[in-house]
Amino acid sequence: MISLVVVLVGGAAWGYMAVKSERDEVRAAVARGEFQIPDQDESTTAEQEENWKTIFPNTVPTTIGGVVVEASVADTLSKRIEGLSNTPFLPENVVKLFAFGVPGSHSIWMKDMQYSLDIIWAAENGEIVHIEENVSPDTFPTAFASPTPAWFVIEANAGFVEQHQIVLGDRVAIPGE
Repeated sequence: MISLVVVLVGGAAWGYMAVKSERDEVRAAVARGEFQIPDQDESTTAEQEENWKTIFPNTVPTTIGGVVVEASVADTLSKRIEGLSNTPFLPENVVKLFAFGVPGSHSIWMKDMQYSLDIIWAAENGEIVHIEENVSPDTFPTAFASPTPAWFVIEANAGFVEQHQIVLGDRVAIPGE
């Protein structure tokens, strides 16, 4: 039994020292200027944009103020929590539709976001009740919410609202309705 404890403690100490040594080597390389972050391969980004369905696989046609888009639906708690966090881009014709299933202010924040968004809140009947435009990732941890109860929240690329002249009272045709 004692030998098992010695082996386990020794293994843990060895693992700790190996990780610490590797981290110290990376820090020393950075200090010497030898460590560089590789440039992002532009062809990979272009390929991703062409194949956006790999990032947003399950979309449904949705109309926002007369504009037809593809909506990536977040209809579970885990999907709503993740939202667009850690996505590299949002195609021009795609939005994120958060279906909450209950009326509320439904706060949205920009945690782990890489680009700015327009955020639209809509009531159960599809009427747009609140809009926040050009919300930057730099606003995190500030949360944005509708003062009027909403059933749905839509995230679109920054500029979507202005480009398509979306205003309060416009309608959102929700999939399945």
